[in-house]
Amino acid sequence: MYGLAWAQRAGRACVVCGRQLTTGAVSRGWIYGKHGAHRLDVEVWCCPKTEDP
Repeated sequence: MYGLAWAQRAGRACVVCGRQLTTGAVSRGWIYGKHGAHRLDVEVWCCPKTEDP
């Protein structure tokens, strides 16, 4: 959670490559975090899977 950029934590950028997400983003699950009594859980997203030609 702490190593991610703001856009990645907000679900606006790919958690793998960091590029801006558009349509077709794929959920990669949740990253769970805690800071004292505060929960810092975020759902992370990645670029859609590309097909090989």
